[in-house]
Amino acid sequence: MAQERAPHEVHSLNWVMNTAPPFHILNGPLAGQGICDALINVIDAHLPELSSERLVLPQSRIRQQFERKEDQCFPCMIYRPIPGDTIQSDPTHFYYPHGIITTAEKAEVIKKRHGHPVRLASLMTDQDFRFGYPDGRHYPAVQPIMDKAVQSGITRIAHTGENATLAILAMIKKGRIDYTLEYQILHNFELAEHATTNLVFLPVAETQGQHVLGAIGCTNTEWGRAAVQKINQVLPQVRQHPDFLQVLGLWFHDDAESDSYHELLRTRVWQATE
Repeated sequence: MAQERAPHEVHSLNWVMNTAPPFHILNGPLAGQGICDALINVIDAHLPELSSERLVLPQSRIRQQFERKEDQCFPCMIYRPIPGDTIQSDPTHFYYPHGIITTAEKAEVIKKRHGHPVRLASLMTDQDFRFGYPDGRHYPAVQPIMDKAVQSGITRIAHTGENATLAILAMIKKGRIDYTLEYQILHNFELAEHATTNLVFLPVAETQGQHVLGAIGCTNTEWGRAAVQKINQVLPQVRQHPDFLQVLGLWFHDDAESDSYHELLRTRVWQATE
């Protein structure tokens, strides 16, 4: 009879991180208070038998390493139940849907032309507005809209390298691009960093009423599958840990049209995965 294969041994969690606040905050007065910083810290505390290594890389490099099957875990992915280059943990938290970040002045023009909430399919074919985003970012909920818009010849600028997220905001402020598609938490970070800002957040019609589940993604290898199994075992405690909840509360301001973020966590993540 064939001998049963022993489960893969995991001795260390190899975390990869990128400079994309407020997911990871590496510098400044809010350093260490990123959503994914807190998530890593609490998971490590609940798995003391594993050592923990952290490496900061550009998002494009992280994606390449997943494709090359290098053993690593990225703590802030969009939850997808079907494995690909990554295998993902159970959901950890949720995000309010993507929206538009632009200047207050351009926001008025965008709303007049493309509605409020903004019709993204209409905005993305408007040749008067330049769209920018960090290289390596994908937007599953609206990707078909974006792919179709690219075929119409819109001006699209991808920023590569570290600090790409904040670089995109700087480009909007300087008028080099006109808008980006982001989570509202990035705008909340902008407000936390700057007493005054001319950037505003506009909801998008195509994503209204939706939410995005977050998860930890590890390489789809024996090592990654074993790492996810370890992580899933402690996630019920991790999700409700005071340190993680405190950081979530810092960045996820309650949506005016729904229950508090904490109550929505209970129904959308905690109870949904019990």
